[in-house]
Amino acid sequence: MRNKLITKAATLLLASSAWAATPCPPALLTAVPRVAALRTLGNDWRPQCELLPFSSLKKRLATKLANELPLPPQLYLEVLQRLGFVPATPHLYDRLLDFYASQVLGYYEPSRDTMVVVDRPIPSEVEGSVVWVHELAHAAQEARFRLPTKLLAVKDNSDQQRSFSAVAEGEAMLVMLLLASPSPPPSESLEQAANALVEGSKSLARSAEIGDFFVEDLAFPYAQGLRTVLSAFQKGGWPAVDRLLAHPPRCTASLLFDSPCNHLSNQVLPPTPRGWQELLTDSLGAWALKFWFSQVAEALAAEELAKAWDGDRLRIIRDARSPQRWALCWRLRLKNRDRAAWARTFVAQQAPKLFAPFRRDVPPQVTVDLEERTVTLWVDWPGLQP
Repeated sequence: MRNKLITKAATLLLASSAWAATPCPPALLTAVPRVAALRTLGNDWRPQCELLPFSSLKKRLATKLANELPLPPQLYLEVLQRLGFVPATPHLYDRLLDFYASQVLGYYEPSRDTMVVVDRPIPSEVEGSVVWVHELAHAAQEARFRLPTKLLAVKDNSDQQRSFSAVAEGEAMLVMLLLASPSPPPSESLEQAANALVEGSKSLARSAEIGDFFVEDLAFPYAQGLRTVLSAFQKGGWPAVDRLLAHPPRCTASLLFDSPCNHLSNQVLPPTPRGWQELLTDSLGAWALKFWFSQVAEALAAEELAKAWDGDRLRIIRDARSPQRWALCWRLRLKNRDRAAWARTFVAQQAPKLFAPFRRDVPPQVTVDLEERTVTLWVDWPGLQP
């Protein structure tokens, strides 16, 4: 779920009732010139602020999720459950909203260039200052590269969106950690500090019982993002980071394995049959592929499949007369024919377990085909499956 919700252990936006008259808190105003100087913005740069009553937070978060996901949130969660990314969990949407509302104290909204500040108690002054720097870094990304806007514009490609998010969060982490230190810290210290924040975030998420997928999806942009951005910074300084922000990698395979981003187009998928409706068309990517198959197979084998990724595209459809009847076609291209032959066998072995939740009555019909470098998975697809 590629929302811009942030957690206390990683990136909190802070506010208090005392800010009602002047929504931008003093700590933010103090951080503005520091971020502007580091990221070469003009002296007149400063996002505006909106003070959001705490009583309105959950409603605003629900609206934000609905705007940022490719499907209504409840339906999107059902997709994740039917595909085997998350187990069937009672009231999962409510748990997610409760978790975010308990941790999220604000966020940057690129469409209005606005810091949305939640009216709730302030933690320590030092913590608040660090957090404002992180969020101002996101505002700077929008001002210079439109990266937050680009991230929200690729809802039809989860992999590309996750990759963009990692670059955005990684750069914001770097800005935050650099400005929090009185002198330039060594790279090892930056990574250690970031890992501590990520582990804290994961611990909070686990305690909310929202499932491993959301825990890992929350951590990935911060952990992998900082590694990617820090590597660019070490090699070429801020000019190299700027190039990364201006042209972020379009796939997680690039971040994880330094692989090319060769996404498949919609044309590789079969058309939606008559009497059926398209529900979701998306690209999973290497990160999601690794997590997905690790739910039913050994982690090393799932990682091998992710390393061999060379593009994928998935389509889910549902019967217009019986909306609970779904079908799926997924095409996965591998880097070479040897890997494709192995992947076909591996996917065929794991698919029955992976798609056990796809139907509620009987096991779904699963077919796995191979043509050159492309594995095709059909699940309950209407008509004759090739």
